[in-house]
Order: sequence, then structure tokens, then C-alpha cells
Amino acid sequence: MKNRVTITLITILLVQIFSTNSLSAATNGIIIPDSIKNGKFIKIKLTTLAFGGTGVLFTKVDDQLGVMTGGRGSATFNNRFTFGGGGWGMPKGIEIDTKADTLEFFKFGYGGLEFGYILYEGEKVRFGSNLLVGCGAGFQENYPKSKGEVKMFPVFEPSFYTQINLGKLLKLDIGLTYRLVTGSRFSFINNRQLSGPSIYIAFLVGTCTCN
Repeated sequence: MKNRVTITLITILLVQIFSTNSLSAATNGIIIPDSIKNGKFIKIKLTTLAFGGTGVLFTKVDDQLGVMTGGRGSATFNNRFTFGGGGWGMPKGIEIDTKADTLEFFKFGYGGLEFGYILYEGEKVRFGSNLLVGCGAGFQENYPKSKGEVKMFPVFEPSFYTQINLGKLLKLDIGLTYRLVTGSRFSFINNRQLSGPSIYIAFLVGTCTCN
């Protein structure tokens, strides 16, 4: 199982690196990095302060549709690189089969740091990729409500997104992600059932563009 997780992680990272390099070469003349080479070092410059906001994420968990709420945000460096964070949580759990007489539900959430790269920057539209590295937490819930033990687990989530400028300081953020969960250690739901693709939509509000 550990070997499968390792191979999956390496594959995801290689795909993201390959996609980033390919699209970067294709759009090389569109984005002009604001970096300044000084010998062997590149000067890192903050070019846009953080854009952040809230949204809704739709995902499949244990073959059931789950809805999560949360948000994300990031700052831009050298017109290409982004760094920020994001997180999502389930306001309503999914039903699980534990062969008990009461209704059993499972809730979880996750969040972490996001490392990104802007693939294309236009006047109205931006395309980019992110890799979220963080952790999640989940618990079993009975009805009538009785909260079980909370367990934590690592989460890795690469994503591709598009941002549409709705105004000078407002963006519509739409993204497609793949959540990879490992080490969850639940008896009633496994890593594969917690992993899977998602799509989110969010509204981001920004502050300014730095000179």
C-alpha cells in the first residue's frame, strides 16, 4: 500500500511539473517575469498582494456526492509564482454503513499550504496550477448526535484553475482538483474512498498590485 501511495504521489508531481513546463514554454512571450538576475541568484519580488475568498467545493466521497465549504487565497511573486493556503470542510456528513441500529455519518475537512504557478496571464483571464500540501481531520457522528474520535491524516491535492476578472479587485475562481488521502486509519472508510476529483467555485477579493 505504501508503494502504491509513493508511486501515485510521484506520478502526480511529475504530471504537474510536465504540464507547467510545457504551458510555460507555450506562453513564454505572454508573461514577462519581473525577476532580476543577480549573478546566480534571482531576486524575488512580491507583485500582487493576496487575493482570498470563500467558495463551495463539490466532491465524491465513498461514491456519494459531498458538498464542502471553505476558501483559498494566495499572493503572487515575480508575476508567475503563487503562495498561499486553502481549506474545505463538510457542513453535512455522508452516510456510512457500519451495520448499527442508528444512522451513522462521517464528516471531514482538510487544509494546508498551496504552492502554485501561473501558466497564462491575460487581461481578463488567468490559468494556473496549485499543489496543496496539508492535513485533514475526520470523525464519525451518530444520530442522535454523538461525536466519535477525531483522527488526522495527510492530504495532497494538485489542481488546475482559471480566474476570471469581474472587476479590479474581484475574481471568479473555478478549479478542478484531485484529493489524495493517505494514512487515514478509519475502520469504516478507507483512503481510496476519501480520495478523488473535485470541482470548486469561489469568489476572490484582492487588495492591490504592487509596483
